[in-house]
Amino acid sequence: MCKLAGLELTQLQAYEEGTAVPPVGVVINLSRILGSKFEGLLHGGSTVSSSLTICRSGKSFSGQQGNTEQGYAYDTLTRPGTGGHVMEPFMLTFDPKAPKGEPIAHDGQEFIYIVSGTIEMLYDGKEYRLEQGDSVYLDASRGHRFHGHGDRPAQMLAVVSST
Repeated sequence: MCKLAGLELTQLQAYEEGTAVPPVGVVINLSRILGSKFEGLLHGGSTVSSSLTICRSGKSFSGQQGNTEQGYAYDTLTRPGTGGHVMEPFMLTFDPKAPKGEPIAHDGQEFIYIVSGTIEMLYDGKEYRLEQGDSVYLDASRGHRFHGHGDRPAQMLAVVSST
C-alpha cells in the first residue's frame, strides 16, 4: 500500500491513528488503491441520500482537519458520504510559516479560487503567485503544490473531482 501511494510506513500509520492529517491528494490516491470512492474514504464510508447540500457560512461538515504536511488545514464543505458526488469542495487555510511540502499528483481535476491572501502554486515544475480573486483550473495528475505566501494566513476554495 505504501509503495503504491508513495508514502512512508510511518506516514500511513500516523494517518490511520489520527496523529497526522493526510492532504486531500493523498486521500484521493489511497481511495483509488483501495478501490473505494473518495468521499467514502474521507468521510468514513457513510452515505446520505440527498441531492442538496447546504453548508452555512463559517461551518464545516467535518470540522477543520488539522495541519497537513502540505502546510494547510481544511474544512469539508459538503455533507459526508452523499451518494453521486463527483466533486468535493474544501476551504483550505495556509500557514505561510509552515514548510513547503512536496508536490503531489492524483486522479481528477481541481478548481481553485483564492478567497484571501496570497498563495504560491507550483504546477508541473513552474511557480505561480496567486492573489485574492484569482482562480485556476488544473489537471491534478500533474505534480502540484500550494503554499501560503506573506505574513498572514491565506484561504483557498478547492473543488476536487474524484472521478
